[in-house]
Order: sequence, then structure tokens, then C-alpha cells
Amino acid sequence: MTVRVSRIDALRGAVAGSAGTSLHQAAQALFEAGGRRVLPVVVQRAVRTTVEREASRLLSGVGMLRQSAAAAGRVLDAGAVGARTTAVQSARAAGRQILRSVGTAAAAGALVDGGWATVQAVTRVRAGSMSQREAVAHVAQEAGTGAAATAAGTAAAALLVAVTGGVGAPAVFVVAAAASLGAKVGLDALLRARASGAIRAQLQPST
Repeated sequence: MTVRVSRIDALRGAVAGSAGTSLHQAAQALFEAGGRRVLPVVVQRAVRTTVEREASRLLSGVGMLRQSAAAAGRVLDAGAVGARTTAVQSARAAGRQILRSVGTAAAAGALVDGGWATVQAVTRVRAGSMSQREAVAHVAQEAGTGAAATAAGTAAAALLVAVTGGVGAPAVFVVAAAASLGAKVGLDALLRARASGAIRAQLQPST
């Protein structure tokens, strides 16, 4: 199945990717604090190699994503200069930072998808193809799935570094963006299936 990436998907992915790369130091602290023991060293190395190879291949063919990942990498490298002069943060502090960043990314994802859904809803209500009640439900659903998808992408990137160690910033960006897209596609499919099941149940004759 081919997944079409819209501009909203790309924007959501960029949010998740940027949030994921910003967590590189915190996730690395979790790796040093015990994450390195989750997977065997051989598996860690294999995962890092595979992820970075696939990320490089993807970035070489997608100009917009490559530019976004490169910008995120520069931001990460600039932040790392100051980080080297301070003590490595504790695992607890790193965990708190990751949770805060995931929450912030979720809020941004809700804004992206909710904002676009609002534009769609206003247009459809004016055209008479959607009621105001349906419009409110549509905006709420899109904002919710956008938030969940962006949070999932950010968390996936942090988890990757926390259990494998030094994955490059572009690869972290791609993992976050791809996980965000996959989560959004999955959530949308689940909600469509539920809605279809509810409709079929309503059409069944009562006994």
C-alpha cells in the first residue's frame, strides 16, 4: 500500500522530528543510565546501522525532508556545544525533560491538524455538506489524532536513542517523522473502521 504524504503530514512530521532531535542529549543520558542494557551490543549496532542507512537513503530522495533534517541537526549540534561544558543530567531529569517535550509536541500536533481541520470544516459547513455538530466532531478528532501521532513520533525517536545510543540527528529526525505519519495513518484507519462498524450496527434490523 502506498501512503501519500500531504503537506500537513510533512509539517506534523517536521514537528515530531525537531522535537525528537532536541531530546537527543536527554535520551543519551537514559542510555548511559541503563538503557544500554536493554539490548545486546550487537543488536544495538545493527539497529543503528540499519536506521541510519535507511534514513540516508530517504533523505537523498526527499528534498524538503533533507533540508528539515539538516536544520534540526545544526540546532542539535549547536546545543551540544554548551552541553559539553555542564555535567551530564541525571536519568530522572532526562525523563522529565522527555515527558515535557512529548507533551509540547502533542500540543503542536493538535494545533497543526486541528487548524487544518477547522479550515476544512468551515468550508464544508458553508457549502452545506457538513453540519455544525459534525464540524466540531471533525475538528476534535483531527486535533486528537494529530496530537497522539506527533507525541508518538517524538517518543519513538527518544526511545531509539535511549536503547541504542549514538544515532545521528538526521536519522532521529526521520524516525520521528515516519513514526508520526504511521501513527496518524493507523489512528485514522481505526476511527474509520469504528465509524463503519457503528453505521452497520445501526442498519441492522431490530429483533
